[in-house]
Amino acid sequence: MNKMMAIAELMRLNKPIGIYLLLWPALIALVISTSGNFSSSDALIIIFGSIIVRSAGCVINDIWDRDLDGRVERTKLRPIPSKRLSIYEAWATFFILSLLSLFLLSLTNSNTFIISAFFGLMIILYPLTKRFFIGPQLFLGLTFNPTIIVYAINNELANPSMFYLYFSIAAMTVAYDSFYGLCDKTDDQNLGINSTPLWWGEKTLVIIAFFQLLAIFLLAIVGSINQLTNLWYIGIIFMSCFYAYQHYLASKNNFLSAFKNNHWAGLYLLLVSISCFIFV
Repeated sequence: MNKMMAIAELMRLNKPIGIYLLLWPALIALVISTSGNFSSSDALIIIFGSIIVRSAGCVINDIWDRDLDGRVERTKLRPIPSKRLSIYEAWATFFILSLLSLFLLSLTNSNTFIISAFFGLMIILYPLTKRFFIGPQLFLGLTFNPTIIVYAINNELANPSMFYLYFSIAAMTVAYDSFYGLCDKTDDQNLGINSTPLWWGEKTLVIIAFFQLLAIFLLAIVGSINQLTNLWYIGIIFMSCFYAYQHYLASKNNFLSAFKNNHWAGLYLLLVSISCFIFV
């Protein structure tokens, strides 16, 4: 039982916000790429895929960071540095999650399989980028991003809105993970690893706001290409209220709450996208 609890913790199942931050954009891409006419089977693949992929990402992160986590107060009690799981057990968990991912991909098509393999490689590499890349959050924005995979599932790779939505989600991810990076700024500096807050310094909040505005602008283009109703444009304008609140929290040094608020912003945008095809 203790091992199972440790494995669940390794997969961060006790902290599901990461699942939400991947799932809501995936479902938004599903709704938009199908004009609201998606199948329940595709929705289930995306839901379970989001859980599995996020879990695998956490496991590989802890495997690569095992030499760092034990030196940080916030992470020293994670299963690997606390010796509740061995590195071999962690690799076995990652292998099982990878097999589950392959099973889900077998239910899709060849394009989805190939594209997912590419993003899978990026997921494996991402935790290492903080050691050599000045802005790992930028890499995360391109990696922790289900848009192209979802469009591939629905054979919509030729849809011109795909890349606009992809880079919009990327901009959102860079913004919220930079809030998260502000929580670890001192530890990252002491460990000698990179983050956008260390790179951007005192301009971090301003640059986060830029990425959030960029996300809204790109969402407007998505709406135009897909001829979405005025509800979409009204909805994305009100997205700025979430972002304004996040900056209020950040002004109080409550960076973790600012990060977590993006879960609600993502859910809100999903509801907006669904409403565009219900109220027509």
